[in-house]
Amino acid sequence: MSDAVALSQSLARAVEAAAPFVVRISSEDHGVTGLAWDDDLVLAATDAIEDGEESFTITDGGGNQTPAEVVGRDTGIGIAVLRAKGSRSRRPVTTPAAELNVGHLVLAVARPAKSARATLGIITTLGDGWRTPGGARIDRYIDTSLVLPWEFGGGVIVDAAGKVIGLGVPGARRERGAIVPLATLERVVAAAVAGKSGQRGYLGVATHSVRLPKDLGQQRGLLVSEVEEGGPAHRAGIALGDVILRFGGAPTEHVADLFGALADVEAGSSTTAQIWRGGKTQDVPVTVGSRARP
Repeated sequence: MSDAVALSQSLARAVEAAAPFVVRISSEDHGVTGLAWDDDLVLAATDAIEDGEESFTITDGGGNQTPAEVVGRDTGIGIAVLRAKGSRSRRPVTTPAAELNVGHLVLAVARPAKSARATLGIITTLGDGWRTPGGARIDRYIDTSLVLPWEFGGGVIVDAAGKVIGLGVPGARRERGAIVPLATLERVVAAAVAGKSGQRGYLGVATHSVRLPKDLGQQRGLLVSEVEEGGPAHRAGIALGDVILRFGGAPTEHVADLFGALADVEAGSSTTAQIWRGGKTQDVPVTVGSRARP
């Protein structure tokens, strides 16, 4: 048997191993791919689950259909969690991101109709955790050469052995998206089950980045240009014209830094904002509010 034939057969077995966990999620208007996660939960890309849609039908590879409803959405990360009522599935076999390397073969497996579809690529880049533009934290940066058609949104990304490494979500370009790794999926599911899906810390200010005097120890800070009356910042005493230097111990040189810091603080908990006011720095205790992601 040639190496090419052996590789081809190995990849076919990988798709076969992953296929039981790749389901079709359908509504009255369309169907998309989902990942059977554990017990009765199914994950999908929020871009594929339209706003206002709450009731769906889950179809597995055997044609079995189960009604499902949305448990929670995290639009900042791009994942929706559904519950397939009465369904019971085992957890898919997974490969942690720490075991991946650049050059590894990966497959995207989808079920836009009854049959599974697959496309092949390699891991092109691996990196540390990163933030989405809205401040949501993705635990590992995984980029691949995969080109994902629209129906692969929510496609299950697996290694050459068919072990799940994450879920594909559409990006700014529909054919290229992000891979949400297992650790991030775990957090999204835990928040959805706890009824906290899609919430982010909220401060209630408008800010923009400004340059700071050299003796403050950082180049830029966030000038407060608007404070919401009655909001968390207003209650803490943060005022128009203050400059936020740090939040929760993290420097805030750009607006994205503040979004990221707020994303890491549980709503209702207390933290400290360091501000610059009247030529002096001071620490201000803040109780973080909650706001649903847009």
